[in-house]
Amino acid sequence: MQVSGIEIEKNKKGEDAFIRIDLKKYGKQLQPFLEEIGLIDNDFEKEWENGLTLEEAKRRSIEKIRNWKRE
Repeated sequence: MQVSGIEIEKNKKGEDAFIRIDLKKYGKQLQPFLEEIGLIDNDFEKEWENGLTLEEAKRRSIEKIRNWKRE
């Protein structure tokens, strides 16, 4: 059976040894597995946890604008 975007490669003995997978096509399905084995980090989730609230972003923006006027 052959699936588009997936290739099974054989070793010198002719045994199935490797799988080549198109990440553009199957990346979302593979992401949990790749994170679990430590191949990729889910940096977006980590950054999201440290993100600013809307109110904090507004406060910082207003503070920055006020400081520009003083310079």
